[in-house]
Amino acid sequence: MSVTISDFGCAADGTPVRKAVLKNQALEAHIISYGAVLHRLYVKDKNGKPVDVVLGYPTAPDYELNHSDAMGSVVGRFANRIGGAAFYLYEKEYHVTANEHGNCLHSGLHGFAGTVFDMEPLPDEDNAVRLTAESPAGTDGFPGTVQLEVQYSLAGSGLVIRYYATSDAPTVINITNHSYFNLNGHGSGSVLGHRFALESPAYLETDDYSIPTGRIVPVANTPMDFNEEKTLGRDIGEDYPALIQGKGYDHCYLLPDSGLRHAAWLVGPETGIRMETLTTQPAVQVYTANYLAPVTDCKDGAHYETRAGVCLETQNYPDSPNHPDFPDCTLLPDQTYDETTVYKFDLADQ
Repeated sequence: MSVTISDFGCAADGTPVRKAVLKNQALEAHIISYGAVLHRLYVKDKNGKPVDVVLGYPTAPDYELNHSDAMGSVVGRFANRIGGAAFYLYEKEYHVTANEHGNCLHSGLHGFAGTVFDMEPLPDEDNAVRLTAESPAGTDGFPGTVQLEVQYSLAGSGLVIRYYATSDAPTVINITNHSYFNLNGHGSGSVLGHRFALESPAYLETDDYSIPTGRIVPVANTPMDFNEEKTLGRDIGEDYPALIQGKGYDHCYLLPDSGLRHAAWLVGPETGIRMETLTTQPAVQVYTANYLAPVTDCKDGAHYETRAGVCLETQNYPDSPNHPDFPDCTLLPDQTYDETTVYKFDLADQ
C-alpha cells in the first residue's frame, strides 16, 4: 500500500495543482488538488486488467473549462440546487449566486469544485490523503467561513470518501462527489447498458428547472423504480413526466435508515466490474449525464457524449433550506458536518 504526491501542472491562474496516487492490491485512485477531483480510478476487470472507471480530463485547465459538468469534483458549499437562489436562516434572508435559470446550482460560481485544495498524506494512515480548503464568509452570498476537509482512502476494495466541515457562523451545507462512472471504462461509450439497483422507496418531484416541489413520489409501479435490478436504459425513454422533465434520470432518490448503509449496485456488462455504493447521507442524486458535452479533449484522447457516465451523488435533499420538512442542512459553529461515502468494487456474477 502506498501514497505518492506529485505535480499536476497549474490551474489557469498559475496556481500549482498536485496529484495524489493511492494504490493497493485492488484499486488505484488518482486525486488532484483542483476541486478535490477523483481523476482516475483503476479497478480490475473479469480478466484481471485494470480499467479506469471514472470520466475525466487531462489537465486542470480542462477541468476549469468544463466546470459546468463538475467532473469528478467535490461539490459544495451546497451541492445541487437552491430554488430562487435565496433562503431564510434564523429569520434572515440570504441571496446566493443565481447561475441556472434564476436558481443556484452547486454553490454558484466560487464553490469548492473550482477551488485548489491543500493536499497532504493523512497522518497515521497507510493509504489516505487529506485535502483542505476554506470558503470565506460571503462567498456567493453564503454566510459563515467554512473549513472543509476531504479524506480519500483505500480500504480493501473500497474507495472511502469522508467529509468534515465547520463554520464560524450558522450556515447551510451539502457536500457530494460528482464523479461520472462508467464501469466498462471511461471512454467506452454509453452507460445505458449498465445494470443498476437502488434501494429507494421514493424520489423528489421537481419543476421544469429541477427544483423540488416538496412532493415525495413513491417509485412503485413507475419507470423510476430500481429496487429490482434493471439496465439504466430500459425505461429511460418512457413517456413519464419526471423523465421528460429531466431528459433522463436526474433525480434525488431518498434512502431509508441512517448510518453507513448500502444504497446501490452498478454493474458494467463488458468488464463484469460491480460497484456498491454505501453512504451515511440521506439521499442520492442519480444523473445519467443527460447534458454532458465537453468543450475540450478528455483523458486519453477519449470523447464523451451524453450518457457516457452515471453520477451517484450521495447528499442531502436539494433545496432543503427552503423546505422545513426536508432533513436539516444547517451547520452551527459548535457542530462538525461529518459524512462518509464508500464506492466498493468486486466482480458480478455473469
